[in-house]
Amino acid sequence: MVLTGYVRCVQGDLWPHQIIDHATAASGDPALLAAQCLAAVDPALTERVVEGDVLVVAGMVKAGQGHEMAVIALQSVGFAAVICAAVDPEVVAMAHTYGLPILALAEASTRLTEAHLVRLDLERGSLACADTTWSYEPLERATLDAVRRTQLLARMRRVVEDEGYAE
Repeated sequence: MVLTGYVRCVQGDLWPHQIIDHATAASGDPALLAAQCLAAVDPALTERVVEGDVLVVAGMVKAGQGHEMAVIALQSVGFAAVICAAVDPEVVAMAHTYGLPILALAEASTRLTEAHLVRLDLERGSLACADTTWSYEPLERATLDAVRRTQLLARMRRVVEDEGYAE
């Protein structure tokens, strides 16, 4: 399974409350989650995100209260994957359950820059951008299946919206 998207960067470590504040998370409203996602870090970020983009965190993605809603908020805004320097295993497990691949690739997280196109081959374990490729351990079958389901649902939602069936 291959994902392609443009890089959107965040500097430093990232905690769940920085991804989505607790009050917004409690609402459970996907539109509000998308609008407020990462507002504490970069208020204009959601305006730049296009569905399928890849969030690059030049730091650690940390676990804490609300990390499940943080994963859902990242998906609500349109992120298809996260690349970071390091990640808490609890966050990886939660994200992979929801079909959001999170990859700890320290070198890539510092070298990838805003708006570059990246290609993630989740089955073969490679991340490519321009002339550079990084390798990682391919995702497990269960995670790949979850990512496929998530991508299919996103595609179905786009078709419904584009064709006017949602009205």
